[in-house]
Amino acid sequence: MTQGVIATLVYRNETTKAEFARLISGAKAGFVAIPVGANEVLSEKIRESGCQVVIFEAGDDVGIDVHQLQLLSREFPKTEFFACHPSPDVDTFRTFMRAGVRDVFSLPPAERDVVRELDRIADSVAGESDQHNGKVISIINSKSGSGATTLAVNLACDLAEMDENLKVALVDMDIQFGSVSLYLDVKWQSNVMEAFSQSARLDGTMLKSMMSQHDSGVSALPAPLKITRLDRVSAMDVKKFLEAARESFDVIVLDLPRVINEWTEEVLRSSDSIYMVIQRSLAVIRDARLLTTYFHSAGISDDKVTIVDNRYRSKHAAVTDKQIQETLRIERIVRIANDYDTAIGSQERGVPLSRYARSSRLAKDLNSLSQAVLFELTGEERESGGFLDRLMGRQ
Repeated sequence: MTQGVIATLVYRNETTKAEFARLISGAKAGFVAIPVGANEVLSEKIRESGCQVVIFEAGDDVGIDVHQLQLLSREFPKTEFFACHPSPDVDTFRTFMRAGVRDVFSLPPAERDVVRELDRIADSVAGESDQHNGKVISIINSKSGSGATTLAVNLACDLAEMDENLKVALVDMDIQFGSVSLYLDVKWQSNVMEAFSQSARLDGTMLKSMMSQHDSGVSALPAPLKITRLDRVSAMDVKKFLEAARESFDVIVLDLPRVINEWTEEVLRSSDSIYMVIQRSLAVIRDARLLTTYFHSAGISDDKVTIVDNRYRSKHAAVTDKQIQETLRIERIVRIANDYDTAIGSQERGVPLSRYARSSRLAKDLNSLSQAVLFELTGEERESGGFLDRLMGRQ
């Protein structure tokens, strides 16, 4: 049942190697063993193995192991990581989970636990060709109040209305100050924290049942009504959530908090596209530069990132186009017109801009951006007129 799965063991003791070799080979899965070593060596060996599973034997210094696992799990986001430990207690389990580990096996390993996980992964591999694989689009402010939520809500609604066959999800991941619920006139039945709390058993069907429907066709999940501590969410919670979302939707638009921690980094790494919203002021550009520097250090490709120049005015800008390009070092920059009153009016009525003020320059710019995104998703351009050129300031 586990055919097609390759498991790599990073081991310290020959006894551990022998035990896992017996269990994994007996389950008819592929087995590769690598002695613990420098990350560069492990990375090369894991890549060569083509494995879907890495099992890491913990040593005496859990802190060093966790750091190494964090680096490896970031480098191989599609690989499932497990740890094994002689006597894993609750604290040890939580520590490894925060590093992106799915589970901690005891030593010596229990055959039932190991084979169960291999069976689950084999089922996933077998169904991979038929599995829905939605695209994740993350929207993040370079500075609070720059307009990320307005962009996220209207992008999701526009996409759903442009293509009724496109399954679109909108998720507010700002668990402390999220405001997506204010933008849409919807009777909310759940929130994103309730989904995170069910991450161990969350699948696409369960996630869809928690979401509320907007008449644009968007399935939406708001932030909780009360401020929630950021450490109540783990990277594994987010990973499971995104797996479930990709399973059920063609595109998932995420409104992210302006926070960098383990789980927001997991979101950004897993995203197919990132839209960072800026405004033309020195303070905002400074913070945007901090974010783009972080993206580089975290291994997030520039190709994923688009700068959204929000509330753009052709005159009286404190920062020029050239300064933005040179400072942020991101080639893709699109412009959204400055129309604050229209944006606020749309929000206060809980109506997307395409319905509230369809003829406004703001709505047209957002619609053009949505067309560009839809073109990237489907390869179909819905309207002529060079929307990419206009958005990028070439018309």
